[in-house]
Order: sequence, then structure tokens, then C-alpha cells
Amino acid sequence: MRLAEFRGFVAFMLAVGGIALAWNRIENLPDSAPVVVATTTTTTTTTEPPTVTTPEQATKAICERSAKFAAVASALPVDAGPGPTAQLAYAYWTDVLDLAAPRLRTEVVAVVNYYRDYLDLARPFGFDAAKIIVNGDKERFQQLVTRPAPGLSAARGVISFACGIDVPGQPSMRASTFTDLENRLLFPDEKP
Repeated sequence: MRLAEFRGFVAFMLAVGGIALAWNRIENLPDSAPVVVATTTTTTTTTEPPTVTTPEQATKAICERSAKFAAVASALPVDAGPGPTAQLAYAYWTDVLDLAAPRLRTEVVAVVNYYRDYLDLARPFGFDAAKIIVNGDKERFQQLVTRPAPGLSAARGVISFACGIDVPGQPSMRASTFTDLENRLLFPDEKP
């Protein structure tokens, strides 16, 4: 029995040592270590991979992309709905992720994930809120459009500060507006 206990202790210590060694290597990665974001959608862009070597070049590239995104988004027709802007935003934030400073990457990853989730949910319904509420995942849609997108405020603030450009925000709806729409669609016979 003592030999089995000793082997168990040795196995436990090797596992703890392996975890500590791996953690130490992760903690000591340089700030420029790549961040991998797994996505289930495919995005085709015509921009070339960034060839950025300094923080100043990265900032300049982000500002150029931000200006282009803001200009294209503001040129969309007023009645275009949230779909085109959300698709532009997803491509933009995915592109910015490669250029973001290490301290900003967490926020940009959260923004990319938000737009991916929004597009995955809204695209099949043509970005029509009524169709999503009636036939889709209305609870998830409510979370996506009535609450601030994680990381978006911070990332937009950094870009606004660094570039002087206000990039478009998330598709949103006031919680009361969402509830009113939901009640009209799901409970049409009830009076407010």
C-alpha cells in the first residue's frame, strides 16, 4: 500500500510541476505573442495582411482602417437597418485585432465575439427584430441588443482618443422598446 501511495504522490507532484511550468511559460510570453480567435464563420476581405513592426505603425494602420469604416458606415442609407453596419463592424474589428496593442486585445476579442454572435443570430432572419423575437432566440437577441457589448466602449474610447474618430457602436434597442415590441408580437390581444 505504501508503494501505491508513493506512486500517487509522485504522479500528483509531476502534474503540479507540469502545470506550474506551463503557466510560467505562458506568463513569460512576449507582448507580441499572437492571439488566436476561433470563429465558425468565414469572412472574406480585400485588405492585405498588415506589415506592422512598430506601435506607431500599428496606430497609423488602425486609424486608417477606422476612418474607412466610419466613412463607409456613415454612407449607408438610413433605412439600411443594422445588418450592413454589423457586417462592416465585424470585418473591421477582426482586422483591428491583428493590430491591437496587447493591453487592448482582450477588449477587441470581446467585440469580435459580440459581432460574431449577433451576426450568427440575426443574419438568418434578415436582421428583422420581429422575426427574431417570434421565431428565433429572443432571449439571446435581447441580451445582444439591450446591453452594452463587452469591450466595445473601451475599444471605441481608445480609438477615439488615438485617432480622433468615432467608429459606429453596436446594434441596440432600449429595453423598454424591446419589451413593447415583444408584447405586441407575442401577446397581440392584450392591451398595454
